[in-house]
Amino acid sequence: MSYLSYPRINFYGRFFTDPSTVNNDPTHYEVDNTVPSPWQNPNGLHRFQLQECSVVSTIGSSGEVSDPLVNLPFITTDQPSSAKIADIDVYQQGVPTIFGMQVSIPIADGVSLTGLVDSAVLNQLWWVAVLATRSWQDSDYMMDSFGGDMNACGVYQSVIRVPQATWPADSVSPVLALLKSQTTLEDGNYLISMRFVVDGYRNVPEDVNFQTGRITGSLGPVIGSEPRYNPGARMLAGRTQDKSDPWNWPMFNTCPFVIDQNRKLLILDLANGICRQNAGGAPVDLGNLTAYITLADNSKVSLGNVDYSEFCYNLYSQIVEMPLTDAQLTQALSGSLSLEMSRTDIGPQVIFQENILQTNIEVEVRPIRMSGFPGTTSSTSVYVSRLQEPLVGKQLQVDVVSVHGNTPGATVPPSNPGNTPQADGAIEAAISPTDANGFATVTINVLSDPGSRTPQLDGQLYFINITDPDQLVSEPISQSAMISCLVWSAYSINENPTWPEIQEIFAGYVKLFPGMTEKINLIDYNSFQTFALNPPFGLYQAPPGPLGIDAGAIPFFMSREVTDPRYMPVTRDMSPERTMTVLYYVKNMQDNPITPPTS
Repeated sequence: MSYLSYPRINFYGRFFTDPSTVNNDPTHYEVDNTVPSPWQNPNGLHRFQLQECSVVSTIGSSGEVSDPLVNLPFITTDQPSSAKIADIDVYQQGVPTIFGMQVSIPIADGVSLTGLVDSAVLNQLWWVAVLATRSWQDSDYMMDSFGGDMNACGVYQSVIRVPQATWPADSVSPVLALLKSQTTLEDGNYLISMRFVVDGYRNVPEDVNFQTGRITGSLGPVIGSEPRYNPGARMLAGRTQDKSDPWNWPMFNTCPFVIDQNRKLLILDLANGICRQNAGGAPVDLGNLTAYITLADNSKVSLGNVDYSEFCYNLYSQIVEMPLTDAQLTQALSGSLSLEMSRTDIGPQVIFQENILQTNIEVEVRPIRMSGFPGTTSSTSVYVSRLQEPLVGKQLQVDVVSVHGNTPGATVPPSNPGNTPQADGAIEAAISPTDANGFATVTINVLSDPGSRTPQLDGQLYFINITDPDQLVSEPISQSAMISCLVWSAYSINENPTWPEIQEIFAGYVKLFPGMTEKINLIDYNSFQTFALNPPFGLYQAPPGPLGIDAGAIPFFMSREVTDPRYMPVTRDMSPERTMTVLYYVKNMQDNPITPPTS
């Protein structure tokens, strides 16, 4: 039950992020496009930080409890650098990943709850989380007057790793003491489940809150063999909606929920599910919202009214706990849950409905990057459940899709060509039956060099869709059941590269990420040489890196782990082979003076 269990620590505030926007358009990756459109934020540095966040409530076994944590700041430490956010590919901007985020609750001098967050991936992104002010028609941007990013909403779920030695003493906070006793201890770290929802991102430079948005989140225990990057819960699907519906009918998204048998509670997570009145604002007025269980004979049992208020969103991260009688508990374990509004003027009153026959498929790590040499493999886990119970021995199927502009799930206009024919058949995927805990393993194999889409857009992108062969597949497939796989072209490491080869490797980055170029112009020899030789790694308190290199900012940042917030390039879309070619050039430059190019 992860963050939906107890104790739960809720936080609320704002976030800041500044990804570069030059790389949002595939046409910018064309070599001939030397002056790409800057869009709204060309000099972004891809930082992700919490702002004005604080702990707003704490939940125990029997509801809200008072605790010293309440009203304390909840911050990102920016250590050893600010966290970074990056898309996997220009054709897949729906799974941005936050790398190297360290969070902390400062409690007193020298006392804090501080831990590193596993790389967190956006899930269940929806672009229509704000009530329309025009219409949902394509000609009106399918949204409203605010524009795409301000209308969007999505959820992240990950794990915070807090060193056992730094966990605060039990006397500091009863909630933290209870959390420590409930959660998992792994490799010397206590694990904390972290789920946060982001919305209302201001992407207009004239806005006083430019580059910030709203964030609400919850922390809870990591329990046993449950999934760590997905709720592993039952799911409510938002009502279907067609573009022919009236423009003022609100949209609804997916909401996880659980039945806590021990505490006799229905626990609903509505934070990423109900349309807002305006960007980053209150939920749409639905009148009374009532939860029902539909039984096998199609009769319905009311479980009472659901608190979907803005107050609940701000104070409890819109996680609602509803007590159940013994009879209701029994009915809820096997019946279908629905939520119905009392209003009759904004569309069908059933706005959320559970399909109890649906197989719930949740990929744990959904973005994957791979080298393009035949024989390269990668894998990820998939959690499979139904009615909150893991499915054992279940055989799912996988479908590998070469991504083009019109591929369902691609985040670019349909006119973009996407993958070249060389991508077809270059990879294959297989999935194992689920184990005793409901987990299957997807294995991806590279069969041939996939090639590249353009010289500045390395590799090809694939969607790997996971479905239950015994059920009808819906379009588009759930984001939770789709892997986005970037396979770089098969580039052979060159141990003696020339300067023109290095310039060619960096040409796209210089054009597409001017914020980085303002710091280091990687295709200017004098600039490159300066930062390839200086400073010594000792300045970073780091040992020598690959090839024994022990100096230079460029090799230091390029040799960090991909999860390190200092990793370069920040977009994480340079293949390991190209990276090693650059490092060989640096090594040769350091060992033997290289004759500078004449031009």
